[in-house]
Amino acid sequence: MGHVYTELKAIGSKGNHDFKDVVVDTGATYTFLPKGLIDEIGALPVPGDKIQLELANGQVVDADSYAVTLQIGNRSGPAIVVSFDGASISIGVQTLEALGLKVNPVTEELEETRPQGIAYL
Repeated sequence: MGHVYTELKAIGSKGNHDFKDVVVDTGATYTFLPKGLIDEIGALPVPGDKIQLELANGQVVDADSYAVTLQIGNRSGPAIVVSFDGASISIGVQTLEALGLKVNPVTEELEETRPQGIAYL
C-alpha cells in the first residue's frame, strides 16, 4: 500500500482554510493541524489539561486538542484535532470514522463506508 492524499477543509468560528495533498495516516488516531492555523480559523479549545501523545519515533509530546468542523469531499462533520509544537497536517482515523470514510489500499483512494450524515447507532 502506498500513501493516500486528499483535500481537506478546516472550519472554525472565525473562518476556514483549504488544504491540498494532505496525507491520510491510518496509524494516527487524531487529525493534526499547526497551532497558527487553529488560531486563524477560530477552533474551539477542548476543556481540560494537555494530552500526552507518543509519536511514531517514540517521542512523547504535550498537545492541545480543539473542536472544528472538517470536510473531505462532500462529507463534513465535527472532529477533534490536535496540535503541538512542530505538528504537520495529517488526517487520522478518528476523522475518517466521523465522516464515514475508509482507505482503499488497492486504489489508494478514500471510499464511503455509510450514507452521508452523522452516524447514530
